[in-house]
Amino acid sequence: MNRKIPIANPNFGREEEEAVKEVLESGIIVQGPRTKSFEKEFAEYIGVEHAVAVTNGTIALDVTLKALNLGPGDEVITSAFSFIASGNCILFQRAKPVFADINPRTFNIDPTDVAEKITAKTKAIIPIHMFGQPTEMDALKEIAEDKGIALVEDAAQAHGAEYKGQKAGSIGDMACFSFYATKNMTAGEG
Repeated sequence: MNRKIPIANPNFGREEEEAVKEVLESGIIVQGPRTKSFEKEFAEYIGVEHAVAVTNGTIALDVTLKALNLGPGDEVITSAFSFIASGNCILFQRAKPVFADINPRTFNIDPTDVAEKITAKTKAIIPIHMFGQPTEMDALKEIAEDKGIALVEDAAQAHGAEYKGQKAGSIGDMACFSFYATKNMTAGEG
């Protein structure tokens, strides 16, 4: 018997088929008008000024951390309770990931532990909104602002989630989403 465990079962219909067909027939299959339209509409939906589409969530984290000019000796606090990209993207910058504990009730990073892990080398905090449940952004934002460090939301699993009336991805300095097939909003590969 060939049984599969359904991790994701996207609901694609005629509208999605026609949209893909339109893009394929246009001959512009990357960074074309559909991408620009998606960026604009997604930014409006989240409540931010800009959205930039890249290949996938891992690249989004990598590019975001590159924009922070991280390098050897810099530290970034995040959670180990995540996909490996959260830590790897820090390593891609030759910076050091520092893992904070999670709240066992929410599975999100614990702001108290984050505050205890900050050093003079800390340049950013990357909270991960796990399973569509936003982390405690007020506390993390206060810590980041107090210490003058960047707050980068990993919102790969939190499209449409809200924290105190604000969409996940609109609270920190920057945010990264993923549209991989297993996410709650998919665009195919990522």
